[in-house]
Amino acid sequence: MKKYFLLLMASVCISVAEAQLVKQNDQGQKKQSDLDWYNCSFDKDGVYGAEINKAYDFLKGKKIKKRPVVALIGSGMDVEHEDLKQAIWVNPKEKSDGKDNDKNGLIDDINGWNFLGGKDGQVMESTMREGDREYLRLKDKYADYIFDGKNYYKVINGKLTKVAAPENIEEYNYYRDQVLPESQMAGTYGGWMLSYVIKDYAEKFDQMMKERFPGKKLTQTEFGICYDPKAPRDSLSEVAFMVCVMGFNIYKTNEWETVYAGIKSGTQIEQAKADYEAKVKRFGADGRKEIVGDNYLDINDNHYGNNVLLTADAGIGTMEAGVIAAKRENGLGGNGIMDQAEIMTLRVAAEGEPYLKDIALAIRYAVDHGADVIMLPVQNTLYPENQKIWINEALKYAEDKGVFVVAPAWEAAQDLSVTTYYPNRWMTGEKELTNLMIVSSSDKNGNPSMNSNYGAKEVDLYAPGMNIYSTYTGDTYQNGTGLGLAAATTAGVAALIKAYYPHLTGTQIRNILLETVTSRKDVEVEKGIIVDGKQTQDLFLFGDLCLSGGIINAYQAVIAADKITK
Repeated sequence: MKKYFLLLMASVCISVAEAQLVKQNDQGQKKQSDLDWYNCSFDKDGVYGAEINKAYDFLKGKKIKKRPVVALIGSGMDVEHEDLKQAIWVNPKEKSDGKDNDKNGLIDDINGWNFLGGKDGQVMESTMREGDREYLRLKDKYADYIFDGKNYYKVINGKLTKVAAPENIEEYNYYRDQVLPESQMAGTYGGWMLSYVIKDYAEKFDQMMKERFPGKKLTQTEFGICYDPKAPRDSLSEVAFMVCVMGFNIYKTNEWETVYAGIKSGTQIEQAKADYEAKVKRFGADGRKEIVGDNYLDINDNHYGNNVLLTADAGIGTMEAGVIAAKRENGLGGNGIMDQAEIMTLRVAAEGEPYLKDIALAIRYAVDHGADVIMLPVQNTLYPENQKIWINEALKYAEDKGVFVVAPAWEAAQDLSVTTYYPNRWMTGEKELTNLMIVSSSDKNGNPSMNSNYGAKEVDLYAPGMNIYSTYTGDTYQNGTGLGLAAATTAGVAALIKAYYPHLTGTQIRNILLETVTSRKDVEVEKGIIVDGKQTQDLFLFGDLCLSGGIINAYQAVIAADKITK
């Protein structure tokens, strides 16, 4: 019941990215350590980059043995960008002729695929949150139940009525404990039902006081008898009592009749209903049924989407691709980490949260079409069990095929040993995934992002991802900070290793990256954290924030890779 009350009274907004569009010639006089500083090193440039330039010094004279394929599973892409044209993956078995030449069920998937597209060329520009999707799936079963810790109730004909417990308690608990906190619609619906509860209890409070103080003018003093701390716990009564106490402050009165009249009028119920209807209008549909037309709960319904990659969100994917594979030393933009890589674009993300089915199918598409490195969308807290299986199986498939997979951690300042995010290495419930790496962002001073999620075992390492200069749509360039840029740096380093040492598996690459970081293990850094639901700051040793205790280092990684292959 506490969650209903909290969701009724508060909301949280998290900013996930910031960026500033710049012209190419505006950056001409700036040093590399101010722009694509992820290429730099502390000993030469005074910044904690990934030491890409030093890695290339070591690799001089060595030949690239393959062009690694990097699958970006996320946003759209500008495949015609002047600084990326050489690095765009082309499906060798497909032609742009309106036919399914490679017989994979997808027509003209030349440079990748948009899982959020329709056969008529339309694309989805936003997706619902997973919590909202689950709320709509389970609403008719569980949204009307109100649990006070002991008994179950529903609002029937405007009255709080005791009912039997739900038949599937396990599923109901999942709805209450996981879906409800993740869905604005669910929380607002709970608030609407709670407004009936408050009205019901206000009537009980009024009757209680009039029996106790017959004929007396009732004030906040008399109202105090409605809460007995020695009585058996009644969480619904406690919530209603707190709301009524707030009513005295809201109405700026000491008189119970004023507060009671406001509650009894039903105004709060009508307002709560209007709030819920507004949330449904805003969050209750994303056009998938009309545009894509598939059943998102059926993994076997897999022939959908289109090949439109230049979408409204393509700037994000283009920036990530630039970090990985923008042409080096051509006088345009920044230097990509491995400009001989081939970028495969698999769009599953828009404003909102990706569908797990799309992610699972995109992973399989990437593996089946020769990807060496896969970059996933940002982690999430809600993976429904019946859909999580699809991700589990896809990640195990990638592991079996030797593919390296990286995912960015959320920027919510949360301890991942306390709050579980997916995907993670333990999500299969079986053996630990050995090819999956979770990364958070660091800045040029070697400090972690203040808001990054952290975990001594759950985050593998930190990587440059803040205030980075990279490619943007329309042959432009941009300084930006975003959730995916640290993962893009990591994917780029993995691609660099794979280009020169192609026989290394995803598991081996992950181990190499963990063992060759620029160590910051014993350095004390300031970090944002969450305490009692509020963000504050504390000091940590860097080694307590991630498994490796450091920042990705391509130079040390290629030295280690070279030793292993010899």
